[in-house]
Amino acid sequence: MQDVAPKNTLNKKFFIKTFGCQMNKNDSFLMCKILTEHGFKMVDDPAYADIFIVNTCTVRDHAANRALAYTSGLKNWRKEGDRILAVVGCLAKSNADDITRKLNHVDLILGPDSYRVIGNYIAQIKEKKVRIIDTRLSGETYYGIYHSPTTVVDFVSIMRGCNNYCSYCIVPFVRGQARSRPFADICSEIANLVKHGVKDITLLGQNVNEYNHDNLDFAGLLERIARIPGAFRIRFLTSHPKDFSKETVQVIKNHHNICEWFHLPLQSGNDRVLQLMNRKYTREHYRTLVEYIRQEIPNATVTTDLIVGFPTETEEEFLETISMVEEIRFDYAYMYRYSRRTGTKASNIQSLDENTIKRRLSELIPIQNEITKEKTSEMIGREYEVLFESAARGKASRGKTRGNKDVIVQTQIKPGEVRNVVIKEVKGHTPIGELVDA
Repeated sequence: MQDVAPKNTLNKKFFIKTFGCQMNKNDSFLMCKILTEHGFKMVDDPAYADIFIVNTCTVRDHAANRALAYTSGLKNWRKEGDRILAVVGCLAKSNADDITRKLNHVDLILGPDSYRVIGNYIAQIKEKKVRIIDTRLSGETYYGIYHSPTTVVDFVSIMRGCNNYCSYCIVPFVRGQARSRPFADICSEIANLVKHGVKDITLLGQNVNEYNHDNLDFAGLLERIARIPGAFRIRFLTSHPKDFSKETVQVIKNHHNICEWFHLPLQSGNDRVLQLMNRKYTREHYRTLVEYIRQEIPNATVTTDLIVGFPTETEEEFLETISMVEEIRFDYAYMYRYSRRTGTKASNIQSLDENTIKRRLSELIPIQNEITKEKTSEMIGREYEVLFESAARGKASRGKTRGNKDVIVQTQIKPGEVRNVVIKEVKGHTPIGELVDA
């Protein structure tokens, strides 16, 4: 961190540090928009800010501990000048009492539904020198707030909260019940992004397949969005196998601007463990769904999430997860050890010993990594439509295929351009290609 700026240069300037998922990153964009409309200015260096916002995640123990440790380390920053430190987001909702007691240098604690009033709260703290805590859940969807993007890739939240109550997951407790945004509001936000040059838009929700507003379901929403004027790609995160419909697959198949990337969390390959997780689908249901996707869209990319070491998971049940990984051959998988979250149903079940959990994860990771390597090598010699996003090392450029795979070409290409690329080799896990029309 640079030297602290002179106090007279600190005038309603804020810095945001974001932990966690794309939903959290999108929330940081929301706060930035709300604050700038209140006359605040975002800065890239906290040394030149007089408001520091830590946007937190609590979905796993590691994420929560990182955010807490980071906030604890801001005590000296807080002491310099007339400054305000805010902790917001999921951890603020779940751990407000702990933050209040243990982190005396935190001035503002806000849950995910309280961002509209963040500017007013900061003004009150500056004027009255008080501490403010607001972690109420209100059903907020942030209707009508559209930020100004700075890249060609961006995100749109189509809904907030979750009703599924997977037994390991804290999200419904910290983000509230599922509620969907009206199509008109989503459409206006997308139109705003496209106007500002965004070319790749990911629709966000804890379970996008549960979207429902005025009898418009997710497949219907996706089809309407695909018809919005403008040249842009559409993706979505995250899907739930219990709700993913054949109609959604058909909409994707019939609209070229919807990418053929399916992120479909499996979590476990064993039916008993899936039932304990309250996932409400079976191993066979998941297998059938992936078979249908690949039958209808042969070039589809399928990625997943996996949890290892769920309470009471036996060795045989763990091996069933490995067998599903070997059978389905995911293009990529995010693999995690089970993380106990206080307040969830699974937190009442005795956890497995740490050595067993770590050992199982260490066995799973190389199996999936080898599959990912093989799937990536299969790209060599094939042609892909790549949307370029940024510069890469040297004079190279980085972009993404429709299947969400990073590609590097040794040519400078303007972000936002779509070019056809033939993959020539793979370095590490990254495909290296050449432009077809170079």
